[in-house]
Order: sequence, then C-alpha cells, then structure tokens
Amino acid sequence: MTTSSPMPGGEPPRSWPAQMVYSARRMRIVRVLVLTALWLLTIWVARCSVTPGGASGQGPGGAHAAAAYWTCSMHPHIKLPEAGQCPICFMDLIPVRSDDSASQDLPIVSLSPRARRLAKVETAKAQRRALAHDIHMVGKIAPDETRITFISSYIPGRLDRLYVDYTGIPVRKGDHLAEIYSPDLLVAQREFLLALEALDRSRPEASEAALPREAAQSVFDAARRKLELWGIPADEIARLQRDRQPSDHMRIDSPVEGWVSERQSYRGMYVETGTRLFTVVDLKRVWVMLDAYEMDVPFIRHGQSVQFETESVPGRAFEGRVAYVDPVLNETTRTVRVRLNIDNDDLLLRPGMFVRARLMVRLADDGRVASNDLAGHWVCPMHPEVVRNGPAMCDQCGMALVPAESAGYASTTAPSGEALAVPSTAVLLTGHRAVVYVQHQRGEQYEYEGRVVELGLRAGDWYIIQSGLKEGEEVVTRGALQIDSAVQIQARPSMMQPAEPASTGGSGEPAAPPIASRAISGAAYHKAARGVIEAYLDLAAGLAADDLARSRLATTTLHRAANEARATGLAEADAAEFDRLMKDIAGAAHGLGGASIEELRDHLAALSGAVETYLRTFGHDRPEPLFRTYCPMAFENKGAYWLQARQQIDNPYFGAAMLRCGEVRAALSADGKETK
Repeated sequence: MTTSSPMPGGEPPRSWPAQMVYSARRMRIVRVLVLTALWLLTIWVARCSVTPGGASGQGPGGAHAAAAYWTCSMHPHIKLPEAGQCPICFMDLIPVRSDDSASQDLPIVSLSPRARRLAKVETAKAQRRALAHDIHMVGKIAPDETRITFISSYIPGRLDRLYVDYTGIPVRKGDHLAEIYSPDLLVAQREFLLALEALDRSRPEASEAALPREAAQSVFDAARRKLELWGIPADEIARLQRDRQPSDHMRIDSPVEGWVSERQSYRGMYVETGTRLFTVVDLKRVWVMLDAYEMDVPFIRHGQSVQFETESVPGRAFEGRVAYVDPVLNETTRTVRVRLNIDNDDLLLRPGMFVRARLMVRLADDGRVASNDLAGHWVCPMHPEVVRNGPAMCDQCGMALVPAESAGYASTTAPSGEALAVPSTAVLLTGHRAVVYVQHQRGEQYEYEGRVVELGLRAGDWYIIQSGLKEGEEVVTRGALQIDSAVQIQARPSMMQPAEPASTGGSGEPAAPPIASRAISGAAYHKAARGVIEAYLDLAAGLAADDLARSRLATTTLHRAANEARATGLAEADAAEFDRLMKDIAGAAHGLGGASIEELRDHLAALSGAVETYLRTFGHDRPEPLFRTYCPMAFENKGAYWLQARQQIDNPYFGAAMLRCGEVRAALSADGKETK
C-alpha cells in the first residue's frame, strides 16, 4: 500500500505515522511565532522606558529627579521632599514636577476644551445692570385710626330712644343717633332762659333796674356755650330760644360721616358723663398693614409705591405708597409693620381682608436703594404721609413741614441706577467668604482663577459685587464646584482652604479684613453720630495745636456723645452693631477728661481706630471726605494713624514740634468707602 505526502494546504495524511510528522512540524511553527512575538515586545518595552534624552526614567535625570516635591493623590496637602508613603492613608506618594509647582500657591487650574465640555462649564460676564429687589409682603386691611370717632355722652342720664340700634348702619354728619333724658339738662336750659330774659331786660326800652347790656350779654353767651359743650344740637338751642320751653330730653347727633362699627348703648341704660355710646368709622380711607421681614426692612422707604391685591377683588391690582414704617420689630414674627394709606371711595376694601403686596425696589451701584421719590419735597415730621411741594403747614397737626432730606426720607445725592452684578450661581459661599472663578482663555486652553469678592446685596438672581471683579470679566456660572474640586485636589488655595493671609500690610500695620459698609445716605442716625465725629476731629485738632484745655473738653464731649448716640432708622442687626461701635468709642475715651497731653496722645491711636471702624461701617454725613493720615515716626517709629478734616497735615502726635510730619493715605467718603 502506497501513502502519499500531504501537499501544502492539502488534507493531512490519515495514517498515524504521517500524522505524527505533521503535528511536530506544526508545533515548531507555533514556537517560532511565540518567540518572535516575545522578542518584539521586549524591544518595544525597552524603548518606551528610555527618555528622549536617552536617560532611564529611574536615572538621575528622570522625572523623579525633576520632582519639586512628593504628594498624596488622596491628601494633596501632604508635601514631602522625597518619595515614600502618605502618613495618613499609606499610599505611595507621587511626584510633582517643578513646572507644575511654579504656580502652586495660586488658585488657578487649566482645562482642555474636552475637559471643559465634560464639566459642562458655563460662563457669563460681570456687567453693570439696573437691578431691582423684589419684596413680597402679606397683611390685612385695617380702619384708618385717624378716622375713628367715639361718640360719648356729655351729660349723665338715661337713654330713652335709640335711632341706631345695630352695628353697621351708615350715618351721615348730623344724623340722629339717640335721645337721652337728663335732669341736669333741664337745669342748664332754665339757666339759659333766665340769661335770655336778663338780656331782654337790658335793652334800652326795658326798665331802669335791668342789668347793663354788656353784663347780660356775657351771661347769655356763657349759658349758650354751656349747652353747646354738652352736645346739644344747634337747632335745639334755636328752638329753645324761640319757644322758651325747656325739655328734659336731648338728642345726640353724629358729628361725622361713616359706619357704626360698635354700639355700647341700649335703650333704658343709664349713662354717666364720658360713657361711650357708639364708634363711627369712616371707611372711605383705610390702612393696609403689611408685615415685612427684617432682612427686607433696609430696602423700604417712605413714599415707595406698593402694589397689592385681595381675594375679594381678583384680577385688580391696587396701589398705595408707604406712609409709615414701624421702628420696633415684632420679636415673635421677626417682622416690621409697614403701613399704606389707601383711598377707598368705592368701598371695595373692607377691614379684615387679607392682602398680598409686592414692592419693587431699584438698587444703586453700591446696593443702596436708588429710589429718591421724595427728594425736593416737604414732609411733616409727625405725619410723614403729608407731603407737599414746598414749605407749608401740616393739615393734621399744624406743624411746619421740613425738607424730606433733613428728615431722612430722601438722599441729598441721587445714587446711580446701575450696579456691577453677577448671577447668583457664580458665587460660592463659605459663610465668611465669597469666591468666584474667572475664566481666561490661553489659546485652546481655558484657565480658571479663583477670586475672593466682596458681595453687596442680593437682588433676585443677581449678586451685587462691591470689589474683586471688573466689568467685562467672565465668571463661571455652572461647573464652579467641579473646578473648585480640581483646585483642591492640586492642593491650591480654594473655596474651603484659602491662601494664608499676609501677616502685615504694606505699611507695616496688621492687615485687617475688609469691613462691609452698612451706610445709609441721609438716614437719621447720622445726626446722632455727628457729635461723636466732630468731637473726635476737635480732639485731633486740639492735640495738633498743643491745646490741652481744648483736647480735654473734646474728649469729654466725645465720651458723652458716644454714650448718647442712638441708632435711629436702622434695622435690628445694624442697630446692634451701631451700639457696639459707639460703646467701643466711649470706652476708648473713658477717663481721659483730666489726662495730660502726653496721655491723650498715647490713647489717640486706639480712639482713632474705633472711630475709623464706625466710619467704614456706617459712613458720615459731612459734605467733604475725612482723610486717613499716617505718621511713620509716632510711638518710636512704629507709626500710627489718625483722621482729620483737611488734606494739610496737622500732626496730633507731635504737635508744633513736627506739625507737618505725615502723609494722607486715603480718604473716607460719606458711604465709608476708601478712596486713594
């Protein structure tokens, strides 16, 4: 039997000797292929482990040698000079190259376009815009207290008839209300008739024994006046004078128009002088009493327009103006009462109705209220709802009207109406700081810089920026938390871990955190603080002039003025801060009324610091700024500050010896802000 060898690519031989030869040949081919693959893999790994310069990655010139420090990927605040393990989680440390650590102290992170898309970063520009703070309030309709009339009995007696026998009856002026029986009334009427007869006898044609006409007329007028004071209507007095028949009943008429809201009288009831019989309310003018939360109180001003609506009149918006803001906070509800005076000629508004109100407040560039509607008008200090275009007398109390600016209802300077603002989603709040991330584009890379900003008030979906940003800079509005997380992983200053503050400022003084301004232009508290500021300036001027008597008097005046200053027109939190600062000023000036001039100069720095803190917080109402001045030679060349009213240096620490020593560092404007 003949067997044939398998042809390449043909079927393997079926006999077992030929099959063994074929299997051995196939195994040799497989071994050759595997060895070739391993050889190629070894060459590729060897080439990849060599740096472009030809040095090994583990050699002295490798990445490890270029590491600035070693850190932990889980705890990036761990920084060690050599390789090792993290002392917290015991993971191997990773190297950080020197070029990565060049800006390690800066809150900056870079993202590629792809990383930016994955983080879903969105940005918006910081722009100046007209902002409005939307205040929502609820309240009730209430009767106008100035249009509530109590109708009482002028004489003792018995009610024999009631014309008004239930509440709610509308009455007009002069309408009959009740009739009262009174013996005292009968006596008074007889006295009136006797005086009338005496007046008749005093005429020239009467007997010679009659009284002189002047005396008789005086007695008659007194008797008539008595009847009028007892509330007897004029037509009843005329009838009595005509018929000369006294009556033991008196009719009580309504002196005003309105609705009988209360009735305390019943037929047959005995009353005394002063007993209240009816209460009449004029509902053609009502009050809207609203509750404003304490955080909204700084935005509310007299004369602001408020829109409100009620459930009883759906679809109709009523409008009124703020006539009164309660100076006392309700500690239970944490709200302040705000009153609107509303004309109600159509009687659609009834006492007790619930209302929902909305007040849109325009904000200025510094976050203050931009509304200045009462500027140039005159108001009554007791009834601020009385507003006139010029000097006049109040038609309610007769007092002279005063300019709205002097009463604190308007600002002397009109604030600008646009503020630098960013969306509220761009701000990361930590409780003490506010951080935004500013986007810079470097070619195809996006660089994000964390920046601490000083916030003003929040107006809806916007935050007013006081400092830290410039107009036109682009801030992250979405994805800021992801960016901040990337910054934290790199152990850079971030939202939760700020950079270490500098120990001193540029002048060698300790660096102080910025003070948030709470100044309100034209507010009433400026008048209370004016004496404190002027007394301090007089003290500094007295020390500069080496005038001990003047300095002592100014110190005493300053201490008294600080103790007497009251936070008029401020919200509860601001008033507490005002009182605290005034207490600090009074404490710094305490016991210096009899001090020597050297002792006064030693205490001037602390006193200046207390006054400056107040000015930066609440501002002042002086027409010109106050100048923050520095003397580098005070206190043995340690340096010290003081405040003065003019730019020319008047050094209070040395007086005439070095009167012009020093320099003006800044000016404090009326709102407490510093200008160079």
